[in-house]
Order: sequence, then C-alpha cells, then structure tokens
Amino acid sequence: MTAHPGAEGQRKRLWTERQALNRGLGEAMAQAFEFAAIPVLFAALGWWLDSWLGTAPILVVTLSTVGFIGVSLRTIYHYKAKTAKEEEGKPWTRRPR
Repeated sequence: MTAHPGAEGQRKRLWTERQALNRGLGEAMAQAFEFAAIPVLFAALGWWLDSWLGTAPILVVTLSTVGFIGVSLRTIYHYKAKTAKEEEGKPWTRRPR
C-alpha cells in the first residue's frame, strides 16, 4: 500500500531533499511577493504624495518605477551572489596560473 495514489514505484524523499525543495519554494514565493508588493507600495506612497502636493501622476509613476527597478536590481545582485557562492571552488571557476 502506498502513501497516496500515484506514488507507486517512487522512492520516499529524504528529509534533506524535501527541506531543500521547500526552501526553494519559499524563496520563490518571497521573490514573487516582492515583485508584486514593492512597486504597489511605492505607487501608493507616490499617490499620497501627489494628492498632498498636487502634482498629479508624476510621483506615482516615478516611485513605482523606482520600486520596480530596485526590486529588479536586488534580484540580480542576490542571484549573482548566490551563484558565486555555489560555484566557489569548482574547476571551471579557477583562474589559470
């Protein structure tokens, strides 16, 4: 008898494999939330400042763009740092002497 239908012939996943899978899913969900929430929060701040200063849609557009660019740059730098740490010491990253 299997744990659930469709699991026939599959081996049980080790705790470390499940932990890595869950960590990756959590990081992906956090990044997706950041991509959605940060520009919206910056746009809301711009909308509030526009209504307070009377400068129509200028700050809404500017701050939402700044928020999106900021999240994009953070994602790029985070990815580069993560891959550099992952590939540290690998044969293809060694420099010729």
